[in-house]
Amino acid sequence: MKLNNSSEKPLYVQLKQVIKEDINRGKYAPGEQLPPEAILCEMYGVSRITARRAISDMVEEGILHRQQGKGTFVKASKMKRELISVGGFSEMTTASNKTPSSQILSSTIVPADEELADVFRISEASPVLRLHRLLYIDNEPFIIETSYYPLDRFPDLEKHIGESASTYTILKNRYQTDVTASEKTLDVIFATAEEAALFRCDAGTPLYAIVKKSLDSKRTIVHMSRSLFMTSKVTFTINGQKE
Repeated sequence: MKLNNSSEKPLYVQLKQVIKEDINRGKYAPGEQLPPEAILCEMYGVSRITARRAISDMVEEGILHRQQGKGTFVKASKMKRELISVGGFSEMTTASNKTPSSQILSSTIVPADEELADVFRISEASPVLRLHRLLYIDNEPFIIETSYYPLDRFPDLEKHIGESASTYTILKNRYQTDVTASEKTLDVIFATAEEAALFRCDAGTPLYAIVKKSLDSKRTIVHMSRSLFMTSKVTFTINGQKE
């Protein structure tokens, strides 16, 4: 399809409109890669400058996103998550009719430092499981999570955690521990080179960083985690009511 060179509307604006229409009618699905600039130029009879301007505008508008070394992709719609919810990753993702999965990056037993000892009310140097995972939704990286569990309370937990199991389900079924509340703090940071490689984004991309402390029915902290989310993939909501 060639654009109209005699139109008062600039070619880059016409190209943006055509690409948006292609996305809306399903030619390019969310997460799908657009053709390279050279191919777009051939398809629509425009210069590289025009194609680059149209793509850059659509990136700024949040319709497309670039992945370093890979190309330009249609941005998937943001997932909404309730910030004050208690449920775990698997439960919340399944409830959204999406498929959760995970990759264990490392699983190590570390001695509790002063901070962990204070959080879990244990002695310094007590064994703590440090679990570093990459969590996926529909096979797309969604969360980088580092979690800590006191092994005095959950002996041999490291032997039971797998890439397909819900950690909260393991705590409930094997250790009779229900997570009934949580405390969270949220900050915005910028991706390191290592984090960017896991998320397949550029270093310096803004991320949400959430530190969560999970509590049981006796208000004892049983688990602490730090979770990183790309700000472009999730919107956090807070529901409240007048007391």
